[in-house]
Amino acid sequence: MHNIKKLTGWQLILVFMLLAIIFLTPQLLKQTMYINSWDVPFHLSRVYEITKGFENGQWLPDVSAYTFGENGYGVNFFYGYSFTYLVSLIYFLTHQAVTAVLVSYVILLTLAMSINYYAGSLFFKGVYARLKSVVFSILYVLAPVTFGEIKVRGLPGELIGILLFPAVVAAFYSIMFTENRKSWIFAGLVTAITVTNHVLSTLLLIIILVVMFVIFLYQKQISRAKISQLIKAGILSLLLSAFYIVPLAQHLLMDHVAGANKIWGTVSIWDSVAASLNNQATLNWTVIPVGVFVFIMSIVVLLGLLYLKSFSNQMKRIGGWLGVSIVIIFYTPTDILMRTPLHVFQMMGRFYPIIMMLAVLFVVEGLVHFYEIGLLRFKTLNLVFGVGILLALLSAWRMQATTYYTANNDIANYQKNNRPFPKTVSNKNFVYQITHYYQLPLGSKDYLGKERVRFVNGYQFASWGDTKDATQIYVNGKLSSLKLTHQGYTFNVENLPTSAAQVRLPMTNYEGWQATGSHGQNLPIETVKGKLAVTPQGSRTIKLKYHKTLYHRLAIWVSGLTLVGMLLGSLVVRIKNKRN
Repeated sequence: MHNIKKLTGWQLILVFMLLAIIFLTPQLLKQTMYINSWDVPFHLSRVYEITKGFENGQWLPDVSAYTFGENGYGVNFFYGYSFTYLVSLIYFLTHQAVTAVLVSYVILLTLAMSINYYAGSLFFKGVYARLKSVVFSILYVLAPVTFGEIKVRGLPGELIGILLFPAVVAAFYSIMFTENRKSWIFAGLVTAITVTNHVLSTLLLIIILVVMFVIFLYQKQISRAKISQLIKAGILSLLLSAFYIVPLAQHLLMDHVAGANKIWGTVSIWDSVAASLNNQATLNWTVIPVGVFVFIMSIVVLLGLLYLKSFSNQMKRIGGWLGVSIVIIFYTPTDILMRTPLHVFQMMGRFYPIIMMLAVLFVVEGLVHFYEIGLLRFKTLNLVFGVGILLALLSAWRMQATTYYTANNDIANYQKNNRPFPKTVSNKNFVYQITHYYQLPLGSKDYLGKERVRFVNGYQFASWGDTKDATQIYVNGKLSSLKLTHQGYTFNVENLPTSAAQVRLPMTNYEGWQATGSHGQNLPIETVKGKLAVTPQGSRTIKLKYHKTLYHRLAIWVSGLTLVGMLLGSLVVRIKNKRN
């Protein structure tokens, strides 16, 4: 910690990369993924699907033809995929799926620490701002929940949302409460990354940013320059994420798909304390574990401040908001929230980033404050931070060792017809596992046509499930022996009887489907019982092809041109700075 000031930006990034590799070493050596939940094959299937799209010349995904039942499920309309796209690109280039995932983990953790370090520089002030930024970025990013998400869910967009949460908050804090006039670009960029990976994280950030804006207005810090920056940040994030949010909005509004499950899981404060002291993350969001170091040091800092009666304004603000957040998150009646639009969060534990961010800030600011008033020596301060990083490492290694090196791993036991599915996925068997065992529409119950979905106790179930054939076809309202097939991303129905007046297919009628007959003529499409139905008009063959809508294509161009413009602008600024 003594030499942090001497490190250049690139050297710090190398340090972050080294830490990411060290923390992931057990899994990197094993080159294996365990099926701890349906989230793992769900996200691995998305990687495989996007990669198959590359092979078919489809460089931006839409419907699925090789996974989720091979029936045109629009998974990438509704689930952000910018990080999954990176994983898929590495897999496409290397043909090693699990290695692609693990390399992407290293990239993700490195970038997350780097981004949060920069975000810390927008928030922390004073002589030790750089030290605070480095320690905060490491303790927050390499926390137990990070490796719990990796272990349980594989490649969740939720993890990106969690890791970038402080960066987005810090960027908008800088705009509203400081005089920094360059934060809007950073704010727009990190917001767009969050939006294009996880919608719920975006909604959580909107709630926090609205609260911040109300405080901003109350404190009368408003100015034309700050409002201009906020508007520019918002516009930039919308432009960069248009390729995802435009088709998402279009299909949600126009395709009559079923909404989210109306359930709400509570979170236990005492179980959260136990999980934090155990220094592990659980398999669900019923607890909020912050890790043993952050938990214990939060108490130490609080007791020390109360004893010394030495509270800076910064510590008062952080501590106050941490206390308010704990009360709201742990004690708000969930039956009230379930009746509001907030029910989409489903689990109260998903508010974890708020508590974790504030708790780490409280610990880092408090310990440095103790040094500044002479209570700690600088060597002791470095030692304490070092212990925190070591405990985070031990937590990550313990979770990976339990998963990949012992036989006592508590993992899901999935099966079909009393035959258990394999529990591991490797580079060698990845394609076989995805296409043979985890092919059926697992996890694809979300965002299907309304009439094909029923809700039981707030949880939705599809009319076909894990044990039914996702390629089945109904002719004139009756189940047929014909099956939906595909060649690339063209779906086919062949050998239809001439008496067929209506053919109901196992896909949702998304805006953009086109059906053609034997002679290439367009055939009428409608929605029947939540599924796409075609009137064959005497044709014995139906071909279906999904075409991105005009709005979708325009949105792709908008995002692409915005990104190119940012890169060119950055290059111009660099050239000018070198000349000066």
